[in-house]
Amino acid sequence: MGRFEDFGKRIDDGLARLKRMKNFEAFGKRVDEELERLKTFMTEDVAPETERRTAQFLREVSEKFGEAANWLEQRNAARNSQKTQDSRKP
Repeated sequence: MGRFEDFGKRIDDGLARLKRMKNFEAFGKRVDEELERLKTFMTEDVAPETERRTAQFLREVSEKFGEAANWLEQRNAARNSQKTQDSRKP
């Protein structure tokens, strides 16, 4: 390649880098805009619904834990009652 062609290639490479830089900046700005839109969507749409569902889930789980605790207490009471009856037998 001659000196003139080499010079032309370097200019073309430099211009291509500049063009990519502009595209990269535009890409970066677009990413920032999309991240902001996603953040807004998450805080305004997803989070409230998630919190509502989580609260409902915790209420249901709490109720089930209460039922499980009652079952365990009844089982323990029945076991203690059986032990008392067995100890009274001659």
